[in-house]
Amino acid sequence: MNWEALTALSTAFTGLVIVATAIGGFAQIRQLREQRRDTASVELVRIFQDNDFVRAFDVVMTLPEDLSADELRSRGPEYLGAVRTVAIRFEMVGALVYRRTISFEITQEVCGGATVAVWHRLKAFVEAQRLERTHPLDLEWFEWLADQFEKRRYVTGTPARIREQNWKPKG
Repeated sequence: MNWEALTALSTAFTGLVIVATAIGGFAQIRQLREQRRDTASVELVRIFQDNDFVRAFDVVMTLPEDLSADELRSRGPEYLGAVRTVAIRFEMVGALVYRRTISFEITQEVCGGATVAVWHRLKAFVEAQRLERTHPLDLEWFEWLADQFEKRRYVTGTPARIREQNWKPKG
């Protein structure tokens, strides 16, 4: 074997190593993305299990839909505090879904119905606040998230207990 053949073989081997390394790198990147999405999904569940959020959510859910801003304010600081707690959480979730940090599908399954239900109770209040504060971006991601769920008719669909009654775990 001469030097030219050895150089050609060495070059081919180097190219093969580079390709294999690139494939391995892409596989690791995909794994990291999946791991990040899984971690974010677990954190999403934790967001909604926090005691302060659960108490605030219970308070907000006692409100009728389309309650005016003045009517909501007249209910006092307990209600206004609950509204802030719940709305800010949904705002953060909406932004994370938009940035694709957390999966839309998982978010829809975890809190789709709750997002829409809360939005219908707070919409008039949020819109009034936007005008009063001249801040049209206030809670924009909360509204966006509720709109996304409504566009997909998630809240009018078949409940999971019926839709997935034949579901079986893998394995």
